[in-house]
Amino acid sequence: MNTKNSPFTNNTFQTIWKNHFIPNSNIQAFKFIKGIVFYKHNWLPNYFNIGKNLTKGNSYSLNNTSDFKNKTLIIYDVLPHLMDENTVPKNVGVLKSLQYTGFLINIEQFNNIEGYLLKTFSKNTRMKMRKFTNRLERCFNLSYKMFLGEIDKTEYNQLFDDFMKLLKKRYSDKQITYNNMLPNEWNFYKEVAYPLILEKKASLFVIYDNYKPIAITYNYHTEDSVIDAITVFDIDYSKFNLGYVNNLKLLDWCFENNIKTLDFSKGYFDYKKRMCTKEYDFEYHIIYDKTSLISSFNAHLHHKFFEFKAYLRNIGINSRFHKLTYVFKNGKNSKSEKKIQINKLEELPSLDELMLIDIQNDSNYNFIKKDINDFLYLVIKPQNEIEIYKFKNQNNVYILSCNSTFQQIKIEST
Repeated sequence: MNTKNSPFTNNTFQTIWKNHFIPNSNIQAFKFIKGIVFYKHNWLPNYFNIGKNLTKGNSYSLNNTSDFKNKTLIIYDVLPHLMDENTVPKNVGVLKSLQYTGFLINIEQFNNIEGYLLKTFSKNTRMKMRKFTNRLERCFNLSYKMFLGEIDKTEYNQLFDDFMKLLKKRYSDKQITYNNMLPNEWNFYKEVAYPLILEKKASLFVIYDNYKPIAITYNYHTEDSVIDAITVFDIDYSKFNLGYVNNLKLLDWCFENNIKTLDFSKGYFDYKKRMCTKEYDFEYHIIYDKTSLISSFNAHLHHKFFEFKAYLRNIGINSRFHKLTYVFKNGKNSKSEKKIQINKLEELPSLDELMLIDIQNDSNYNFIKKDINDFLYLVIKPQNEIEIYKFKNQNNVYILSCNSTFQQIKIEST
C-alpha cells in the first residue's frame, strides 16, 4: 500500500480519529520513520500510530536519523508484504508480533469475473453461486449501488442507520459482541465515512430489495485497491447465500473499474478463505531505542503482551470473550427463541377461514420474513406473486401460497 494513497494517512481520517479517541493529544511525526504519525501516551515514553487498530493496514520506512532516542513506537496492523526492504538504523530495535491473517483477491491475475470463478472454484461450486444469484434476482426486485465520490447527506445518514439495524440483527442472531458496533467506534465510522466518500477514499456498496438495503459494505479505497472494512447482510435472505452474492457483485464492480486488489482484510471468515487468492499477515511492530533501558523494557513488555493476546485468540478465548460480553450486556435469554413448524399442504384451506396480509407494507409481520424468503427460494417466483394468509382465529399460523404450492408455518414461543 503506497502511503501517499492510503486512506489511513489521509488528513481527514487522522483528524477525525484524533478528535474521537485522543482529543487532548497532539499528532507527532519523526524524521527517522516515514509513512506513520503518532501520538504519545499520557505518562509513558510510548508512542502509538494514529488510527491504532482501526486502520486496515500500515507500512513505513526507516532512515538513519537520531530522533528515536529514548522512545518506544508501537505500530498496529503492519503489512509486511507491502513493506520495502528496510535497513534498521544502528541502536534501533524492531520487535514484531504476528496477530492476524488477512485475505485478498489479486484481480490482476484474471481478465474478468468468469476467469476468476473458473480458476478459484470447482464446477459444482460455480453452479451453486450462479444459482444463488439467479434465484435472488428472480425472487426480488434487486438493485446495486456504489456510493463513491458523492452521496446525499440525508441518504447517507439513513444508510448508516440501516447499517446499524442490520448489524444488530446479525450479531443478535450470533449472540456475540462486535467491536465496530460499540458507540465510540461506530460514531467514528459514521463521521469519517461521509467526507472520505466525497474524497473517493471510502465507499458504501449497497444491495437493495426495492428501496430497502439488504446488504451493505463499507470500503476504504486506495488508487488501485478496495479494502472491505465492514460488511453485513440481512439474515432473512441467508437461504440465498446473500453474503457470497454481495461479494461477487462487489468483485464485479472492481473488474469494471480496473481495480487491482479486493482486500477482505483481517479476521477469519469462511468466505474470505474460499474466495481469496492470497493470504497475508498483519503484524504489530514495536520500534525502540536499544541504548535506553526504559525504552527496551517497554518494548519487550508490549511484545510479550501482544504475543499473549495472539495466543489467547488462537485457542479461541477471544470468541468466548465476545460471547460472554454479549450475555453480560444483553442477558442470557436475549435471543427470542421460537419453535417453528413448517408443513407442506396439498391444498389451500378455505378462504373463509383466512385473512390476506401484506407483509411488504406491514412491519408487524417481519418475524416471518425469513420463512417467507425461504419459501420464495423453494418456488423461485417473484415475491409479489405469492399470497400470505393467516387464520382469522389463530394468530400463530400462516399459509403461504404460490402456483398450487402451499406451505403452513406455525410459530410457538419456547
